[in-house]
Amino acid sequence: MKGIKIELLGIATILLGIAVTTNNFFGYVLGFLGFGVAVAGCFLKDKH
Repeated sequence: MKGIKIELLGIATILLGIAVTTNNFFGYVLGFLGFGVAVAGCFLKDKH
């Protein structure tokens, strides 16, 4: 399961990079918010 979390974190990083390159305030906010959710999800314990 840890490999999947790392992969999702990589995808979130790529999407954050795309959001930051668009000169849009909402892109910045939602990009960092999504990245924060992905990072928080990596540190939460699984229920399995």
